[in-house]
Amino acid sequence: MAVNRMIKRLAMAVALNAWILSGAHAAGPDEFPNRPIKIVYPWGPGGLTDDLARTIAEGLTSRLKQPVVIEYKPGATTIVAASYVARAPADGYTLLYGSAPTFAVNISTHRNLSYDPVKDFAPVSRLITTPFFVAASNSLPVKSLADLVALARERPGQISYSTPGIGSVPHLSIERFAQQTGIKLIHTPYNGVGKQIGDLVAGHVDFTFHSQVFQNLQSGQLRGLAYTGTHRSKALPSLPTVSEAVLPGYSAAVWFALAAPAGTPRNIIDKLNAAIRDTLAQPAVVARFAEQAIDIDTSTPDELRDQIVREIPQWRDVIKAAGVDLEQ
Repeated sequence: MAVNRMIKRLAMAVALNAWILSGAHAAGPDEFPNRPIKIVYPWGPGGLTDDLARTIAEGLTSRLKQPVVIEYKPGATTIVAASYVARAPADGYTLLYGSAPTFAVNISTHRNLSYDPVKDFAPVSRLITTPFFVAASNSLPVKSLADLVALARERPGQISYSTPGIGSVPHLSIERFAQQTGIKLIHTPYNGVGKQIGDLVAGHVDFTFHSQVFQNLQSGQLRGLAYTGTHRSKALPSLPTVSEAVLPGYSAAVWFALAAPAGTPRNIIDKLNAAIRDTLAQPAVVARFAEQAIDIDTSTPDELRDQIVREIPQWRDVIKAAGVDLEQ
């Protein structure tokens, strides 16, 4: 019997040593992460924000030593993806890549929204904040934002602007601009960035607030009038801010962020936050997005939560004044 017990103990010791040497203990059942992580992306593949999502996935994979994959769930101004993540297990393995509409706008444009942006999510980190270039068609007889406002006052309801859609941040930002300057404009919503910019270049619409017209401004296809950031764009510092040009204190931007389902343990949130911020702080990443006039703008989880809570009533006021209602 003693010999048998000794043999069993020896076998157990050998198995334990093999397990340790194999590295299988590196992520125990209570450690995070010990299996793949999924980032749920609320649009289709392609474009600047998809590039950012892929960059984050690669960075997290390297830092957390587990695969991080992107799952595309487009539809209904990010509502499909947000509703899915809101109901996922609160374990850190399902994350939402959302934007300002997801967390701060949809709650006011959709009376029957299927998720609560404050109660249903645990913020992880803001990723980027992207102000807009005010870009005009070369066929519009204006050389500055002040000229545009003056022309709109001369021709009320005749100057048109394009956006990615009703209730989008550019739409609401221009509505707020129009409200504060006392002008009346014509809204032309689009479904695709390419068509929107193409029609602007062709002169079918007069102007837009857009974050992805940098190359068009550089090439002279469009005329830059201003920048909606709180400071001038590093990429085009010759453009004045809207605040400098015509409307002191005005700024507008769309931001993107990662969030987990509500109830996700804080230690997991903090681990994800640290890995994201380290990924996006790498000089090569910062430089690559700067070439597209995009500045990295990460945050703590608490800073992101405060921003969401602060912006919801701000956008609600603009939405109410503009009469926007996208009930689903």
